[in-house]
Amino acid sequence: MVGFRKITSRNRAIITTLVAIVIVVITAFYWNEARKEVVFLCGNFTGGVGQSSVLKQLQTGNYLRYQVKKGATGSRISVDSVLGFGAPRCLIDFDREDKVIQAVLE
Repeated sequence: MVGFRKITSRNRAIITTLVAIVIVVITAFYWNEARKEVVFLCGNFTGGVGQSSVLKQLQTGNYLRYQVKKGATGSRISVDSVLGFGAPRCLIDFDREDKVIQAVLE
């Protein structure tokens, strides 16, 4: 009859280390994808682009979250990633006609 080997503390440590490495690699992959999404989309928003176009593009993101704030002189959209821990962040400023003034990556 085939018996099962007892898991030694050394084998347990090796398994734990391998699982930790896999978790770190997967987390790093998704963090980088989320970062690239913010950086790429922020580069698309140049002066004169309408707010509706910006919002449509932001809605295509897989890992994005954004917040629109209205002000007296226009509005601002703050964009970051759910997986990026708030970094990087793209700030998109609009004039009163809802046209992009600037998009800055922080």
